Amino acid sequence: MKKLILAAIISLAALNSHAQEKETTIEVRGVAKISREIESYLIDFAIAVDYGEMEGRKSFEDLKSAFFAKAKAAGFEESRFKEDKMGYQALQMYREGSLFTFETRNKDELLKAAKLANGGGVITITGTRLKFQPLKDEEKLFDAAFRNGKERAAGIAKAINKKTGTVLTITEYAPLDTGSEDNFYYKRPVEQDYYLIIKFAVE
Repeated sequence: MKKLILAAIISLAALNSHAQEKETTIEVRGVAKISREIESYLIDFAIAVDYGEMEGRKSFEDLKSAFFAKAKAAGFEESRFKEDKMGYQALQMYREGSLFTFETRNKDELLKAAKLANGGGVITITGTRLKFQPLKDEEKLFDAAFRNGKERAAGIAKAINKKTGTVLTITEYAPLDTGSEDNFYYKRPVEQDYYLIIKFAVE
């Protein structure tokens, strides 16, 4: 019986200790906005014999030559179109063809290049993407998120007539920096959040 009573007392003490720990900490999320700057615009053009009904079943080489002749007339050298054969395979076309990616930082060039597609014909735009500049000033992001969290915690502590004490833990949640984004209409990227989960002691 004494052992059972002792075990009960130890368990109760542990529960009280755990409850007190919960009551003497505040956990908040500190947030900072990430603004992504656009580095360049990309268009993926597919030249596909599968789409060649209106072109009299011309060979891939003939279709390719006609496309780059049209591109040159628009002021674009062939070297600016990077071929992606593996990307073309992903389109699951049955006959010969290839994928070519055009990249530019200039919106006027972007609009001009988009006109190289012949809607419904053998030259189609299969994808458009934005490439972003690398994230800068990561320390400033951390500082802004931490200050935001500290202010939140101070507000909560004040509401219960307490003050925040030492920082107990910090967990970082940052978005993956993929460097690019599929974006059919080239819309401005939505702002992303960088945030920290911060636990403070309460005094």
